[in-house]
Amino acid sequence: MLKRLLSDSVSIVFGNLETVFKVCGGWFLLQFVLSLFILANGAQIDEATAPEDISGTTVLLLLTTMVIALLSSASISVAWHRFGLLNERPGPLHFRVGAVEFRFIGQMLLLSLAAVVVVLPAGLVIGVLSSLFNNTAMTVVLWIVAIFILAPFLFRLNLSLPAVAVERPLGFSQMLQFGKGLGMPMFLAALILILPFVAVGEGLQYLLGLLSGGLPAALIQMKILVLNVLVQIIVTVLGISILTAGYRIAMERPEGAGAPA
Repeated sequence: MLKRLLSDSVSIVFGNLETVFKVCGGWFLLQFVLSLFILANGAQIDEATAPEDISGTTVLLLLTTMVIALLSSASISVAWHRFGLLNERPGPLHFRVGAVEFRFIGQMLLLSLAAVVVVLPAGLVIGVLSSLFNNTAMTVVLWIVAIFILAPFLFRLNLSLPAVAVERPLGFSQMLQFGKGLGMPMFLAALILILPFVAVGEGLQYLLGLLSGGLPAALIQMKILVLNVLVQIIVTVLGISILTAGYRIAMERPEGAGAPA
């Protein structure tokens, strides 16, 4: 199962890089330009910023960024799921946001709430145990155990996202049955495929921090910045592809054939 998930996720991404950039390119470019605009206008908030120093323009720009991030996430995810599952190919420049994408956003918000409901009790238990024993190593171990228990469950729930994308929505009980046996393989596939790219991204950020001043350094910084954006695109699509592959596997099983058509 894990081998199939890894193979399918990698092949759909790296075998269709042109489609990857059609789906993601426009949205990432829009967010990149918006980020530059925010930086140019000094519209940033950190822990040292007093509430009275936050201008209306800053709030508007940050809200715009959040809305675009949400819309782009839904648009990219729906397009990629539909490409992987229905062979529906996007246009040269993909900015589609319609009824399916808004239903997808609603499902993402619902799953976020479900994740809070699942993770919060575990966090409270770990917090109580940590305060009782005051042992950092034990706290780390408890969180690792909690992640390996809860993450597969949440991955099974997240199979509802490709279901919404292809307009075959599933209820919570159906989701859990539909994704039976797929939670842990999808979680492990995410660790194996995404962590190396995250490490590369962090390395690029570190290199950016080391470079300062001078035209050659600025040119190198720009190249590293572009590489970092490319890494983010690959990480994004790989994460979506794991769910796409998981949904395809679930649909191929006898119990998956009974999913809503």
